[in-house]
Order: sequence, then structure tokens, then C-alpha cells
Amino acid sequence: MDKSGKNKVAKETKVRWDRIAKHYSLVEFLSEWYLAPFRKILWAHASGNILEAGVGSGLNIAYYPQGARVTAVDLSGAMMQKAQERALGRNREVTFKEADLCDLPFTGGSFDTAAATFVFCSVPKPVACLRELARVTKRDGQILLLDHVRIENPWIGPLMDRLNAATSRFAGEHINHRMDSFAREAGLEIVESRRYGFMGVIQFTAVRPGA
Repeated sequence: MDKSGKNKVAKETKVRWDRIAKHYSLVEFLSEWYLAPFRKILWAHASGNILEAGVGSGLNIAYYPQGARVTAVDLSGAMMQKAQERALGRNREVTFKEADLCDLPFTGGSFDTAAATFVFCSVPKPVACLRELARVTKRDGQILLLDHVRIENPWIGPLMDRLNAATSRFAGEHINHRMDSFAREAGLEIVESRRYGFMGVIQFTAVRPGA
């Protein structure tokens, strides 16, 4: 995809999430009772200079390590405003930047830890954005990912494939992604992987090859 094509996709994604931001508190109400414990587990592994890719409304801020230096980015300014309000309410110092995850405004190897939770299921080009996440992470750093994925069950998996056409069209969310495959295609090495519960949630830690 050329530069103009990438810009068009980014603009469409931004518009969609700016629109969803108005009603996102309902999504949080319906899902966080189940997802919050997984966020806590993931952030317990974060350390050093940290990048949160796709901060959204700031649901992870409560789990940032105490005293950590965190830079949080998101394509949607409307969602990020909610995150800024959360950080202020919790008296947490966070550097916020509006940015496309596939075109991050950082030099290579800027961060010790890069983390993203329930982001790549909504990214149109997950492999390209994972490569960009790897670029800004130090070679001996870590990439922590938590996301919705396809449940590899002979009954549920095909159902998720059929429903994906609707969820991706109306909410921009792919429920049948295979994140571990995307990570390997992006050139990452998965060092730990866990699957949770009935909603198709995967958590894994990845590094750049040779780390």
C-alpha cells in the first residue's frame, strides 16, 4: 500500500474511533468486569521506559507500574482525551501523543517495553504495525500483547469467521485474528503465550530475533 493509501486507512480509523469515543463508556461497562484482571497480569511484566500503543480511553492507566515512565499514543484524539482525564484523576504522569501505530514518531530502539491491549484486533494492517512496534523497542526489550483472537475450536472458530464480516464492518474489530501468526510474520519471536477463558483472549510476550 502506498503512502496515500496508508493515510486514507489511518484517517478512516481515526474517524471511526472518534465517533465510538462518545459511547465507549458503555463498552467499558459491559466488558471490563472480565478483561480487567488480564490487563493487571500483563502490566505486572512492564518495566523501564514504556510505550503504550493504542491507549484508547486509558483503561490500563490503573495498572501502570508505580513510578514508571510511560508514553501513550493513540490515533483517536477523542479517545485519548478520555485517557488524559483518567491519568489526571489518578495523579499519574503520562506523556500523550496522537499518532498512527504504523508510523510512530520515535527513533528506533526508544523503549524498553512496548505494550498494547485489545488494539490489534482493530488495526487494519496488524503485521505492519507490529513491525513498527518492534522498530521502536530496544533489541533487548520486550513487547507485551493482549488481544482478542480466533478460538481454535471446530465449532466456535468457523462461527467467529462468519461473524467477523459484521464486526469488522460496523465496529472495525476483527474477532478472528490470529495474533501469534501476525507476530511471527512481523519478525518477532514469541517467548511466552497464554490463552484465557471463553472470549478468545491471548496474552504473549515477544522480542526481536536475537534478543
